[in-house]
Amino acid sequence: MPYAPTHKPKTRIRIVNAASALFKKHGFENVTIDQVMAAAGLTRGGFYAHFKNKEALFVACVENGMSLLSSPVLAKLRKAELSGSDWVTSFAELYLSRVHVDNPEFGCALPTLSSEVSRSGDQARAAFSKLIDQASGKLAWKLAKEDGVPGMDKPVPMDGESVLPDVPDGYRAEATSMLAMLVGAVVLSRAVDDKTADDILAASRESISRSRHQHLATAIAK
Repeated sequence: MPYAPTHKPKTRIRIVNAASALFKKHGFENVTIDQVMAAAGLTRGGFYAHFKNKEALFVACVENGMSLLSSPVLAKLRKAELSGSDWVTSFAELYLSRVHVDNPEFGCALPTLSSEVSRSGDQARAAFSKLIDQASGKLAWKLAKEDGVPGMDKPVPMDGESVLPDVPDGYRAEATSMLAMLVGAVVLSRAVDDKTADDILAASRESISRSRHQHLATAIAK
């Protein structure tokens, strides 16, 4: 009996979803094609009907809108935003926490993937660059929205691809710097003992909070 026309696209999505979860948990280099196909409930032989190699699969994961944050984290951020809480403080507290450090499979993909993609081919590096650019753009939008910048009211999710509104000069640089600190703090915290990790996380949270307050004070002064 021949497969339905929708069978191949659905199978591809199953592979991409399984790979995205594994890449977030174990990194790019540590995940094999066999592991991906097993997680998708498929045999290895079916992989090459959809992808040339693992690097092409990673590119597909990014192009499919690879979620950087888990659903529970996104739900907490939405709750904080709806309640009128300081979104950046809530985000920093969630991201720079021991729960995030100790549970990479439920956290952001960037700390897990950063060091490994750097040793991969040009396609994977280009896809990862796109992922960073998307994350910086969305964070810049959230910072501008929190500061009450006009035109930032359009709802833009933090996961997946979206068309973002233009943000004023300075917000993109602030977001890129903040993202580097967030990711770097988690990477370092996962490589050291508990006491050192706690110090790194606390210092990074304080630095982000202080930077935001200084930015708001400068904006108000103008």
